Amino acid sequence: MSKQCVVCQDSHNKVIFKEFDIDILKCQSCGHVFSSYQLDQNYDGYFPDQIKSEEQYWWNEAHEKIYTDFCNRYLKGKNGRLLDVGCGLGFFVKKISSYSGWQTVGYEISPSAVKFARNKLKLKNVYLGKVEQSNLPKNYFDIITLWDVIEHIPNPHPLISYLHSVLKKDGLLFIHTPNILNQLPKARLKKLIKGTKKGVYYLESKDHVNIYSPQTIKKVLQRNGFNRIEFVHFHPIQSMAGSKNPFSKLAKNWFFYFTRMVDNLTLGQVNVDNLFVIAKK
Repeated sequence: MSKQCVVCQDSHNKVIFKEFDIDILKCQSCGHVFSSYQLDQNYDGYFPDQIKSEEQYWWNEAHEKIYTDFCNRYLKGKNGRLLDVGCGLGFFVKKISSYSGWQTVGYEISPSAVKFARNKLKLKNVYLGKVEQSNLPKNYFDIITLWDVIEHIPNPHPLISYLHSVLKKDGLLFIHTPNILNQLPKARLKKLIKGTKKGVYYLESKDHVNIYSPQTIKKVLQRNGFNRIEFVHFHPIQSMAGSKNPFSKLAKNWFFYFTRMVDNLTLGQVNVDNLFVIAKK
């Protein structure tokens, strides 16, 4: 199948994995991995029209450690302006309210998620719409965050370019996104064990249309003006939050320390963790 690579614009690619009805493609030129799935032009996120509080607070619990880790490293004892892009239900924006000295703005494309943030979390600083279509001041924010956002965007360049323009000099752009270097082996193992099933997407390829590696996310950032880029580690997202199986949580934490060990032993040359990217303007 021929589909243009969003990283290098080459159209030569090959199928490296098959979901139920979607091909996972790898660019023959730069190595970027992406889905053959075409998102609807009117895609407005994956939140349902009606969001029940009790079904969504697991998301906050799952991210609590990583949010706290991030805030303690980059916000504590400082002040400034932070923009959270694709803020979802608003839990990270809410978290920052406990750190004095920070003004925060959140943008989200899902109407139901914005309604939840405003009505349930009482956040008046969360706005509906695509941030790149807003009219925010240039050179304004000290920190911009994208938590699990960039993998959903078919063409990230207009967004990253816009964020570069509204970020202050020496400001930080933080991106968290799945890493194809660990996602693909896990998907292959799951498929081997469970097989191909209708409607089952081990790489979430109907939502994750681009799956980056350290090399390809770096290329996207460099193309849009970011040249000071580093990869960091945080506590893992507790995706087993609410699980009664203690071994699942133990395995998640063990993997965190394993990834740190691999990073140290290879002097940062091998990253098998999810991607935590810090890009400085």
